[in-house]
Amino acid sequence: MRKTLWSLLLLGLALAQGRLEAGAYLGPRVSPTLEAGLALGEGEVLLRLQGDRGALGYLGSLSLGPLGYLAYGLQGEVGEGGLGGAAFLEGGAGPLALEGRLGYRPRRAYPLFPEEGAFGRLSLRYRLAPREVAGFLLEREGGLRAEATYVLREEATYTLGLGVGAWPYLVLGWKGEVGEEGEVLDLSLRLGGVNRLEGGVYLGEASLLFTLSHPWAGSLLLWFGDLGLEAGFREAPYAWVRYTWRWP
Repeated sequence: MRKTLWSLLLLGLALAQGRLEAGAYLGPRVSPTLEAGLALGEGEVLLRLQGDRGALGYLGSLSLGPLGYLAYGLQGEVGEGGLGGAAFLEGGAGPLALEGRLGYRPRRAYPLFPEEGAFGRLSLRYRLAPREVAGFLLEREGGLRAEATYVLREEATYTLGLGVGAWPYLVLGWKGEVGEEGEVLDLSLRLGGVNRLEGGVYLGEASLLFTLSHPWAGSLLLWFGDLGLEAGFREAPYAWVRYTWRWP
């Protein structure tokens, strides 16, 4: 099976426009990571390989003209633990936008296949006014949680919301320019039943992303152009280095 996936990848690289991201993940187990996207018509064929697990999928989109847009995707997986797969749907019409994802994986494999068991996500956003958006999120990954948020966009973007998982929690967010050359800072805090801080600093071609959560876990990711350097703690210390090639 692995030889077949590698043969399909090499053939696709020779024939199609696309991208290739290759890297190495250093954690409890050391494994190469590879992700390729190959243009096919109006969509993209996606191939992921890591250790003993591989996935083949397709991402496509449809233009609905003045009605809105629709994007969709399907992914099948094979590897250690058995078969898995996922389906993805995203769309928008007028003031309403939605995003949905549903899948199953018998065993996780960080970093390309992080979920385990049944997982899913449903996100709805409704534009109340030109600068106001109401959102709802329902997610299952390990446990089930739901969030309701209100977003106000002025010179900066402010987010306020409430969520509930095992216990209720507060959602706070802020995004805006912080420098004279358009540098952007994006912060999100969940506090209570879920304790997690996420942030990003965007500096043109470079970006710095970080997470910190309790029970203790965290990550620090630096992107400089097509080079990504990540280190953190997720059940154990890890590091991940990858680079992306694009052609033609």
